[in-house]
Amino acid sequence: MIDIPSYVIISILSGYLCYLFVPIICKYCVEHDLYDMPGPRKIHKKPIPRLGGVAFFAAYFLGLLPGFLLLPDLFWSNIKSLIGIFAGGLIIFALGLVDDIRGLKPLTKLSWQVVACLVLVAFGVRLEYINIPFYKLIDSGVWGIPLTVIWLVAIINTINIIDGLDGLAAGVSAIIAISFLVLSQIMGLALPSLLAAGIIGITLAFLKYNYFPASIFMGDSGALLLGYLFGVISLFWPKSFATVVMFVPILALGVPIIEVFTTFTRRMYAGKKFYIADKRHIFHYLLDLGIPERVAVWLFYLVSIQFALATFGIVGGNRNILIVLQTVFIILTAIIVSRNLKLENRR
Repeated sequence: MIDIPSYVIISILSGYLCYLFVPIICKYCVEHDLYDMPGPRKIHKKPIPRLGGVAFFAAYFLGLLPGFLLLPDLFWSNIKSLIGIFAGGLIIFALGLVDDIRGLKPLTKLSWQVVACLVLVAFGVRLEYINIPFYKLIDSGVWGIPLTVIWLVAIINTINIIDGLDGLAAGVSAIIAISFLVLSQIMGLALPSLLAAGIIGITLAFLKYNYFPASIFMGDSGALLLGYLFGVISLFWPKSFATVVMFVPILALGVPIIEVFTTFTRRMYAGKKFYIADKRHIFHYLLDLGIPERVAVWLFYLVSIQFALATFGIVGGNRNILIVLQTVFIILTAIIVSRNLKLENRR
């Protein structure tokens, strides 16, 4: 009998559920006029259903169940953490859903994000160690709580800020989740592996409907939930990997973190409030240069893959494997970019 890893089962099931749920959500949005409308800051030219996050939330947490049924010891040994993860995730999802339907002020959104993070921390999921480069790994102590909240709030908003092109946030999230799964397997971390596997399933399935031209958007309910889950997974890095604690998660999340950093710096330098949205993200500049939307999205995918390969090289510690992976990546980049440019020129 073939022994199928639990993370494979979770990924397949969560993906299948998301694939089934999305058309139902689309129909509901159409019936209740729940659209993301075109506007000055938007790329799309027609109304698009925007509650894809509902499918994310349902498919993700339902998809996790079989994995824990197959690994009851893992479930019971982490029951407290899992309750905290679900409770915090529920708050984040509800926050995003309300924002998608009614709209919320930035300060209200930030406040509820902090509440969700504090709920998670209350159940024991927190940053326990901090790696100070060229110094040592130190116990965060009482500072662990505020640092955990700051870290999580920052990561929660990373995916949301790149959700501007069809398939961009979902595709980049799938790549990040795959890198987290591989890294968790290298480190022998069962729980993060399962958590990452569920994200792989829902994001890849969602791309069926969200890739250019998109028929549905994930909305804040989906983007904030993905950011929250990535933040949660990053907190499970073992202190035995002292040199990569927090650094590798940051590297794996390279694309959205760069977008957040450049956006924050640009708005502050211009004297604007950092939480007021605009149309000057990196992907906007690419489009202004005349790069087709589909090609711009693939450029983001490829850069995300590059960050993922770098994390594998750091954690694996094998330079030969890294060189091979980088070579394959360069070839893949050339093929994909040239193919997409040819397709766009034919249109």
